[in-house]
Amino acid sequence: MKALVFDMDGTITHLTLPLEAMRNDTKEYYIAKGVPPTLFEPADGISSSTNKAREYFLNNGLSQEQWDMMETEVDAILSQHEGFAADTATPIEGSLEIVKKLREKGFKLAILTNNGRPALDKILKKVPLKENFDLIQTRHESPKPKPYPDGLLKVASELGVKLEEVIYVGDALIDGAAAQRAGIEFWGVTTGETSPKVLYNAGATKVFASLNGVLKEALSTRV
Repeated sequence: MKALVFDMDGTITHLTLPLEAMRNDTKEYYIAKGVPPTLFEPADGISSSTNKAREYFLNNGLSQEQWDMMETEVDAILSQHEGFAADTATPIEGSLEIVKKLREKGFKLAILTNNGRPALDKILKKVPLKENFDLIQTRHESPKPKPYPDGLLKVASELGVKLEEVIYVGDALIDGAAAQRAGIEFWGVTTGETSPKVLYNAGATKVFASLNGVLKEALSTRV
């Protein structure tokens, strides 16, 4: 192992995003634009709702340019929620200290988040993330956001490491899905919104109650 890539909300920082409101607002936007409400399931998140909406609209005569405009409008809705959440962002206790220890041991470190760049820039003014990570990538720099693998593949490439040399650490089902699709090992942490069982079902090879477990496991690979 040469690199660890972390999700941010619920993994490095406390989960303050109103995720349920963001998911509902995304669905309501697409429904207002003409998607049949029955197309969405209660379990659909932002990405799965967007995928369904995209397929529906493009199969029913919408142009790619019109779809791109819709995606821009949804991005603005999400960014507004993220901006409010960024105002109260704080690191999970001990997370930055653990990151520093991993850095001192020579690991390359990155954050891959589905947050937008404006919200992240707000968070960076309050939480010292920039000096602790080699790379911080938002959905605005990723070719496609999680659960697509594109963001992780881009991060690995920019860090200069092979996929088998990377661990992705996250707290959510979407993190596991992105890692599996990228061919990258996934470690779960229960510091966010997801139970150990769900994280294992999402493909986690290991699940920890905190980043302390991640630190110990990563250091054991250097012995």
